[in-house]
Amino acid sequence: MLCNGIDDCNDQSDERNCSVAACGLHEFQCSNSTACISKYQLCDGNHDCASGSDESDHLCEERATQPGSCGELEFICRSGQCIELESACDNFPDCSDGSDEVNCNRNECLEANGKCSDYCWDLPLGYECACPTGLDLINHFICEDVDDCRNSDMCDQICVNLHGSYTCNCYQGYQKNPHTGTCQATGEEPFMIVTNQGDIRRINMNRMEYLEIADNLDNARALSLDISSSTIYWSDEMRRGIFRMSVDQNRRDIRQILGDVQSPGGIAVDWIYSHIYWTDSGAKTLSLATLDGLKRKTLFSKNLMEPAAIAVDPESSFLYWTDIGEPPKIEKAGLNGAGRRILVNIGIEKPTGIALDYIKKRLYWADSGLHELFYTDLNGQRQSSVFHSQKYLANPFGLAVFEDCAYWSDVEGKAVYSVNKFTGTNVKVLASNLTKPRGLVVFHKLMQPIVQNWCVREHAACEYLCVPAPYTDQNYACLCPDGMAPDATGHTCGKETNSSTSSQERGDSSTSSQERGNSSTSSRERGDSSTSSQERGDSITSSQERGDSITSSQERGDSSTSSQERGDSITSSQERGDSITSSQERDDSITSSQEKSDSSTSSQEEIDPDHLDAVSVGVIALIVILIGIVMCCAAMHWRMILGHVKISRCYSPVQLDAENSMICNGQRMDSVSQQSLL
Repeated sequence: MLCNGIDDCNDQSDERNCSVAACGLHEFQCSNSTACISKYQLCDGNHDCASGSDESDHLCEERATQPGSCGELEFICRSGQCIELESACDNFPDCSDGSDEVNCNRNECLEANGKCSDYCWDLPLGYECACPTGLDLINHFICEDVDDCRNSDMCDQICVNLHGSYTCNCYQGYQKNPHTGTCQATGEEPFMIVTNQGDIRRINMNRMEYLEIADNLDNARALSLDISSSTIYWSDEMRRGIFRMSVDQNRRDIRQILGDVQSPGGIAVDWIYSHIYWTDSGAKTLSLATLDGLKRKTLFSKNLMEPAAIAVDPESSFLYWTDIGEPPKIEKAGLNGAGRRILVNIGIEKPTGIALDYIKKRLYWADSGLHELFYTDLNGQRQSSVFHSQKYLANPFGLAVFEDCAYWSDVEGKAVYSVNKFTGTNVKVLASNLTKPRGLVVFHKLMQPIVQNWCVREHAACEYLCVPAPYTDQNYACLCPDGMAPDATGHTCGKETNSSTSSQERGDSSTSSQERGNSSTSSRERGDSSTSSQERGDSITSSQERGDSITSSQERGDSSTSSQERGDSITSSQERGDSITSSQERDDSITSSQEKSDSSTSSQEEIDPDHLDAVSVGVIALIVILIGIVMCCAAMHWRMILGHVKISRCYSPVQLDAENSMICNGQRMDSVSQQSLL
């Protein structure tokens, strides 16, 4: 473009024989016009020239490809040469084309204030716009109010933006310190509670003194609390459980609420919904339970390497936890287990401690691998380092945030420290010479604010567990025991999630049907058994009628026949026992079929316990009767064998005298009489 002040031909031929422009060195002359605009207005999306030449494609492409070789304190000659800004308008041409000495005595601020909205400062060559305190210069000309509160660290709690300024306020329950301007909690004096391996201590936050509130513990580890009930909860690594105790002096009895925790890590109490969440690095799980431990649920059992610290936020319905396995990370999910995602996995090595700042909506964590204290917003977008120290953060474990300070315990340093959570300054030692400090909490009612409980509504009646749920319209969800899932209503636990178990139950039902067929066969065998018993009685009568006329050999044969019949009788008794067992199996088959039908219709009818007791008593009585019958048959069998032995003793191939013959005949008669009695 000709005479536009830009060497488009790279040989100045397009700028020769041009009339002297009235525009300054930092201005642009519109084409086909004598109008001048600031060079800052070129290619800004607005047509400042009537011809639109300031937004032409050729001009904007040319400016985009030109290297910005001149600095802010340098003057750009029309030839493209850069000279020092102080060399311009010094009555000596430093540019090869002398453009640094053109229009030097012109004050652009005298004309419409240089188009500046507030201040216009005239320079030896050109001018610049400026703004008063609290306003920012927009597009080099216009001053606008800037939001000072966009910097979240301007105030420790509430920041109120004003025109050109701002002011700091405090939330309810806090008051501003007149000397420091920070917000401090009102009411009772806060204190700290720390687990110290074999004991638990209460530490004064303003002076280095402590009180032992629990002793003779095995290995107290993580710690949490429910301030509304003045109860603390801690995990014990040796006893593999979670315990609780009131901090009131009058009732400090220790009670175990959860067992079967392989390697308890972090614990966190949901003080609104009365639940406790914990991590288990041994089982690689994250679970929750009611505060009495009667109902529990596993939330996560996959993609957990070594879960450690945990924190909950009942207001937003989210929980956060750290994983110090490989790869290390911090994760976030709903308190119902939904929406799980990784929050932080970059710039992290071993996050052992975690804490929520409910006022500033931040998540703090202590990294024992990097020996550093960090924070991020609750979406993981803004990550910042607060404090780094090999000495004070040698091996941090417990972490808490209250007012304008962060507090943590250090296992290696055997102490408890604090630091300003914004600036990382003013490090303090609150307790030292401890045994093995780990879990740490701050006890003050403002640490657990009261928020909406969505599970107290009538329509939120859950059969098992009710928890807050993000991403839902009703703001709550019902959870069922492990292996179960809510039915179509979402409130009742009536459907098993393990389909293989249901298939197995259907197979058992088919087996029971087959057992019903076998039971019918056993009933027929029971009838045959009764006939055998009758034949056994006839056999005994026949033996008695034969008397002395039967020879000893015949008696031995009859005795053998009777023994065989007695064996058949015992077999029949066993068959009766099998028949009763088959009857019982038939009852179980009917019950299994009913359970299968109930499972298909998703109904849960409860069985009358009195009916079960009556059936059990009847079955036991029948078994006792069968045992008595079997014992009687066995006794009869042995007594008849003994009688046969006595008869055999009187047999002799030698001719006996009259006296001995009478004795043997008498013994035979006694034996036959005993058999008849039996």
